Amino acid sequence: MNRNAASTGRERRDRAGFRWAGRSLALALWLISALLWCVLMRQSYIAMPWDDISAFGVKLYEMRGPFAAAGMSVGLLGTGICLGCLFWLCLSCVTGAGWGISLRRVLAAGLWGSLPGVLTLAGTVGCLTTVIFPEAARYWGVADVSSPGVRAFSVMDWSDLSWWNPAWLYVRMGILAVLAWSMAQIWMTLTAGDSVWKRSFHRGAAAFSMIAAVMALGVLGFDVLAGPGGAALSMFPVYMIAWVLLASLAFAVLAAVCLRRLEGGKSLSWTRMGGMLTAMVLIKAYITYSQYLITWYASIPGEMTFYTAALSGWSGVLAAALVLELLVPFLVLLFPALRHRPSALLSVCACILAGSLLEACWIFCPRLGLELHAWGTWTPLLLLLAAMGGIAAVSILGALSVRNVFPRS
Repeated sequence: MNRNAASTGRERRDRAGFRWAGRSLALALWLISALLWCVLMRQSYIAMPWDDISAFGVKLYEMRGPFAAAGMSVGLLGTGICLGCLFWLCLSCVTGAGWGISLRRVLAAGLWGSLPGVLTLAGTVGCLTTVIFPEAARYWGVADVSSPGVRAFSVMDWSDLSWWNPAWLYVRMGILAVLAWSMAQIWMTLTAGDSVWKRSFHRGAAAFSMIAAVMALGVLGFDVLAGPGGAALSMFPVYMIAWVLLASLAFAVLAAVCLRRLEGGKSLSWTRMGGMLTAMVLIKAYITYSQYLITWYASIPGEMTFYTAALSGWSGVLAAALVLELLVPFLVLLFPALRHRPSALLSVCACILAGSLLEACWIFCPRLGLELHAWGTWTPLLLLLAAMGGIAAVSILGALSVRNVFPRS
């Protein structure tokens, strides 16, 4: 078994458990899971030839709503972690901050490991476009394009933010091209053999990629609300940016805490990470309150309709999400003695990620007509979450199958 020198000068063993988690295995799991999920999603809506197949006494086609909610909730969380890790990685390259350099390879591995979530969201929306977004059928000529308020696909309309509108389609494709190029750049960090101080980007390219990531998050905020219900909230793009940055930072810190026992990491600045988590929790709380205040103080009918539908029967899920995502982390991080303890940060980050997932469920489940207490609502979500979590873990371990995760002191 190979050995290499630790920061203390003594020899230590490489991670034996990382050998089986190669990048080829991770890529195979991505492709297989994406294809199986797309087939399952599509067949559950078409219901042929599976219209007679049932599971636990429930017809498969009756699970179409839970399948869609699970794919979009888990996919949104994975996509947010991916884009958020890219933002923090670019920020560390631009500023050269010590906390960012320490987490550089962890952030790069988070990008690699969360890509299955991106595929899940893309597969769900792609397979169910004409079902979840009825107006898409009109744009593509499947339905009558003479309906009020619906323009044909060939018309450039900057006021319509939907995916299939050409004006914004070109913007989205340009953003995706920049993000794909940025993803390729992170291999410079993942493949650095002796040191993780090597940058993934030059500062100008990092700044450009960081701006593209923020734009993608803002546009994602519009796309999330373009589904069932079609309501548009005033600050939801900003809300989405704050939600993603908090969840991705929590994911990076949680991964660093879990990996520090395997790869040293004793010199990591836990106090700075705790301070950044505190700042992001406060920013997310402010944005959440501002969105709610604007909606009810201004009495905007469209936005009030969204909150009324989302809070009917699902207010407990939103309350639990806000407690886990904002209240508990704030109360823990309020004490300086806890901000530099990895065990406390581990608990805080786990709460934030759990709250982020519940908040994603609160966005989609009520709009798909799902019942809170029905077992069928949560079964596809838990199964998909377990599968995506396992694939993400294998992907991250495969991306970190190098000698050094953290910088040598």
